[in-house]
Amino acid sequence: GRQAADTTAELVKPNSPPVKLPEKAGEKSIARMDKIRNSKGPLPTADLRRELQVSMQKYAPVYRNADDLKKGKDVIVEIMKKYKDVGIKDRTMVWNTDLIETLELENLINQAAQEMYAAEARQESRGAHAHENFPDRDDKKWMKHTLSYLDSTYVEDAKVVLKYRAVIDQPLDKEMHHVPPAKRVY
Repeated sequence: GRQAADTTAELVKPNSPPVKLPEKAGEKSIARMDKIRNSKGPLPTADLRRELQVSMQKYAPVYRNADDLKKGKDVIVEIMKKYKDVGIKDRTMVWNTDLIETLELENLINQAAQEMYAAEARQESRGAHAHENFPDRDDKKWMKHTLSYLDSTYVEDAKVVLKYRAVIDQPLDKEMHHVPPAKRVY
């Protein structure tokens, strides 16, 4: 919080002009929403959401193993592709829960895919990630952040990309002392 405020104060000066947006900013988002609102695919949103839920519970539960996570990656890719086949019936623009649930599903698929890929790649147990094949922390190999994203704007066309960034293990200022990493013990 404080670091964000300090950075903002550095970058944004009082009475500075507003940022100019491109002339057609936001038009792709509106077009995407309209495409989904008018989609006539054979697959109801609720059915694909249920498939996603069951798959995540089966292949990426609290206690995970390598075989399930590997299989889960294939399953999640198929779910991503199926999003293009979702159809909704309500075409209105007011209180359209069908549209909202379909847009929410796209986000859920996005998050689930990244979680599945990142969990399968991380061959250790750390925090809430309990991996049965790798029950211990591995600070030598895994003291880093996983950065994940989709390589395309829309889930049905995308692949998950994983990158990594080193952990900043020293305080950014002198207000806090260094706290070394330690295994969680309950």
